[in-house]
Amino acid sequence: MTYVRTILLLLMLPLAAHAQAVDYLREVKPILAGSCYTCHGAIKQKGGLRLDTVAMMKEGGDHGTILVAGKAVDSLLLKHILGEKGFKRMPPEHDGEALKPAQIATLKRWIEQGAVGPKDEKPEADARDHWAFRPPVRPEIPKVKNTAGGHNPVDAFLAAEHEKHGLTPQGPAERSLLLRRVYLDLVGLPPTREEMQAFLAAKSPDAFEKVVDRLLASPQYGERWGRHWMDIWRYSDWWGLGAELRNSQRHIWHWRDWIVESLNKDRGYDQMLREMLAADELYPTDFDALRGTGFLARHYFLFNRTTWLDETIEHTSKAFLGLTLNCCKCHDHKYDAFTHADYYRFRAIFEPYQIRNDNVPGEINVEKNGLPRVYDAHLDVPTYLHTRGNEQMIDKARVLKPGLPSLLLPGGLQVQPIKLPAEAHQPGLRPYVLQNHLSIAEKQLKDGREDLAKAEARLALAKKTPPSNDKSTAGKPKELLRDTFASLDKTRWEIAGGEWKLVNGKLVQEKTGAIRGVLRLNQDVPTDFEARLKFATLAGETYKSVGITFDVDKDSEALIYLTPHAPARIQVSYKKDGAHLYPKNGAQQHAVPLNQTHEVVLRVRGNLMNVSVNGKQPLVYRLPIERRKGKIELITYDASARFEEFVLSSLPADVAMVDGGKAVGPVNEKQAQALVRIAGAKIAHAEAIIAALKARAAADRASADEPGAEATKKLKQAAALAEKLQALELAQWNLARAETGQAEVKLNAQQAKAAVDASRKATEKPGDAYTPLAGSVKTRENNLETDANRMKPFPKESTGRRAAFAKWVADRKNPLTARVAVNHIWARHFGQPLVATVFDFGRKGAAPTHPELLDWLAVELMEKNWSMKNVHRLIVTSTAYRMTSSSLGAAEKNIKDDPENHTYWRMNPQRMESQAIRDSLLHLAGELDLTLGGFPVETPMQEASKRRSLYFFHSAIERNRFLMTFDEADPLDCYRRRDSIIPQQALALSNSKMAVNMADKIAARLANSVPPKEFTREAFTWILGYAPTANEIAFCDQAMERWIELNKMRPDAQHRARTQLIQALLNQNDFVTIR
Repeated sequence: MTYVRTILLLLMLPLAAHAQAVDYLREVKPILAGSCYTCHGAIKQKGGLRLDTVAMMKEGGDHGTILVAGKAVDSLLLKHILGEKGFKRMPPEHDGEALKPAQIATLKRWIEQGAVGPKDEKPEADARDHWAFRPPVRPEIPKVKNTAGGHNPVDAFLAAEHEKHGLTPQGPAERSLLLRRVYLDLVGLPPTREEMQAFLAAKSPDAFEKVVDRLLASPQYGERWGRHWMDIWRYSDWWGLGAELRNSQRHIWHWRDWIVESLNKDRGYDQMLREMLAADELYPTDFDALRGTGFLARHYFLFNRTTWLDETIEHTSKAFLGLTLNCCKCHDHKYDAFTHADYYRFRAIFEPYQIRNDNVPGEINVEKNGLPRVYDAHLDVPTYLHTRGNEQMIDKARVLKPGLPSLLLPGGLQVQPIKLPAEAHQPGLRPYVLQNHLSIAEKQLKDGREDLAKAEARLALAKKTPPSNDKSTAGKPKELLRDTFASLDKTRWEIAGGEWKLVNGKLVQEKTGAIRGVLRLNQDVPTDFEARLKFATLAGETYKSVGITFDVDKDSEALIYLTPHAPARIQVSYKKDGAHLYPKNGAQQHAVPLNQTHEVVLRVRGNLMNVSVNGKQPLVYRLPIERRKGKIELITYDASARFEEFVLSSLPADVAMVDGGKAVGPVNEKQAQALVRIAGAKIAHAEAIIAALKARAAADRASADEPGAEATKKLKQAAALAEKLQALELAQWNLARAETGQAEVKLNAQQAKAAVDASRKATEKPGDAYTPLAGSVKTRENNLETDANRMKPFPKESTGRRAAFAKWVADRKNPLTARVAVNHIWARHFGQPLVATVFDFGRKGAAPTHPELLDWLAVELMEKNWSMKNVHRLIVTSTAYRMTSSSLGAAEKNIKDDPENHTYWRMNPQRMESQAIRDSLLHLAGELDLTLGGFPVETPMQEASKRRSLYFFHSAIERNRFLMTFDEADPLDCYRRRDSIIPQQALALSNSKMAVNMADKIAARLANSVPPKEFTREAFTWILGYAPTANEIAFCDQAMERWIELNKMRPDAQHRARTQLIQALLNQNDFVTIR
């Protein structure tokens, strides 16, 4: 009611109050464009009416003129806008907001004043003729007066704009700054001192071009530009709630490695697109190509399929096509000729796809490591239109076929179903899947044989040794290693977490908080062993835990630790199926005062553990999991601790232990015979597994190649029998263990005997049903899907929808793909794109600042095999790229007419991204680990890690704090990073442990390489990329002398002074800026 009253009051105001003439172009046309052109403009003309010129408004539509000049109350335009009785309100409620009272008043005044418009007013251009929807054609390279760029077309196009506007380009950058620029640009790391010196001394006219070629051939190029494309393609590691996967995929890092490797190989951009969108249909047996489908797997969302597909549609169209198709989810696009139905035709392309995790070589558990890749799971699933985008309002009257807006592909998408090779829909046929399983069985066989040899030796000893209760005859552990930690032997120990330092002749782990400090022993550990550890817990926030882990494997470990956290205790823990378990019967209360030495003695024989602290009654525990051969580690969790001594010994069979409250010494003959039986059964089971695996693999292959053949039937029967014999051998192994009460067998002897009888009976009529080798597990479609459903066979065909789409996206006739790609490349070289709206090339987006240059580069990309390295080389070897970024000495007209540098009369300085800042600090210090690829570095391990930053675990809810301080990529949407300058950034470079430690190492490296008098000059040149002035050198040298004077009592005063200078330089704007 208030709205209506406001309108009436505005309309009743006398014209005298609004005597000032209304400016149609400035005041009226924007109102109509924002609210009316969608239905009455170039794209659509509902009721035969157009409102994009005054003449067309006066001409009217199917119901005659809507504009009566001088008579607002008689004009249909105003009646519809007001929604007067008998007139439908415009715009309709479901298509847009009602006009604001002030807007309506403006329209009324304009009509009353005669509805005047410009005589030469042009209607909206035909939406189909928009520049971005016309295929790019290589324009002629302009002839220009300024030939400083030689034959580089980039310079010719830019020079034409300079000459057109009367602008004078700046001169070249200093050679040292240019080298730093191109290094950070192409590989994300600054040059070394040696590389800087070699370039500055080079006399060859093509010295810079040689540097460019070397950098493009460097593996670090793929990492640097891989991170750029990871921004655009929204790379994110998985996240969810606890261990529950809800978004992205657990091992999506395989896609990250594919991106890096593809760029290093200069794989064509078109090929990369085909692999990301449809490798499963186009290259179904190519493991490397399948990694690319991580682009689609990343969009996964557990709880809502519509949300999942909405993200797929939005970011596929934005990333590859520069289109905002998401804007027509609820209604027709308001600016481009895309309909509401077009959105759901586009959705139909992706409707059938789901995700599965294939086995990778060397691992059968996809939770530990698997390849997330897409496939079409539901070939006939229909796609319906959601009225107004509401998934509760589905129009089932018509099924929408996969397609694209007719504006983009008038002939429609040509889709053909694809018959898949057997290895694609039966991934268990891949040779490495069988080998993965065989490796595990062969390890069990090897372990069984070792167990048998030990058991037989014990039996022989038992037969020779008469029974005795005299504990003094028991044997002693045999020492293998003793370390007092007076120094850290890096050949013996590996730091795998935390901050370890030598303090007063002992090793101290200093890092507290929710992080595990890990010191890993780099030598084999006997199966039965004794470990003695002397340590003192110094500090911590909550838990203050210190202990020993053993049998450390990829996803398995056992550990004992002391913690003063209430109740203070010694605790046994173990890891099973990725989860840490803390059994109540594996704990024993024990005081753990801080800053006091404790001695923990851990004895392990088989599954039996004895743990004593300071010589007191041991904690006795039997591990309920099967032992694995693995590493031993000294660990802390939320604890600073001093490690004083570690002794590792083998544990001979005659060393006494405690079990069930009783001392147990050497085994007697009966016990030894039982151990021999158990080991023999373990061997028989392993041999049965191997035989069954081979039989199943043979039956799988025959079923795929000749499903109805008689030979295939026999192979299936053999596989069924072999599988049942495997079950029988397992039952007999369980029986042997149950008879001795081994804890990992959850059966008593009677139950185990019944299981043997049932398994033996099953072998009498084995039939031909067996379990095929799986090779892959489907990711849950939703939170209600059962595990059984996830193991169903995969379809033998794929719809071919994504293959057709991928081919169109990567087709040279596509007007958008190459333009969008080179715009992103240009933006990251020059700091600003040619099209400002990098994800919107539609009519609402910005026009290109240099349309001919954009098209020339797009055609160049396509004609040179879609080689991105070729485009990089062309851009960075241009004179424009080599210009100074400084405006000092620039022509006054440049600064006056183009202060924002839209015409590139100088180079743009750019802020370094977060990853480049951290990586540069480590690189300057000589600490950067250049290992390529692999598992992400988990958050607790990141502070101690020396890996490149793109390998850090990075998700919507878990990102590195240091990187986030410097404008880290948002995994949900990051087509362009945003720059910020905030106080926390200076604090991070001044006070963070990483920055302080790296400054210390940089100072030491430089001091060892240059004469003292040259330290300041070399520090500036190396860290900032330019030589200091005489005044800067004098000022810095005086400051260092003052620092030395203030700290003259310290033996490292000079080093501290140099470190202070390095820290000051790292906090310069010139360090975090690429100039």
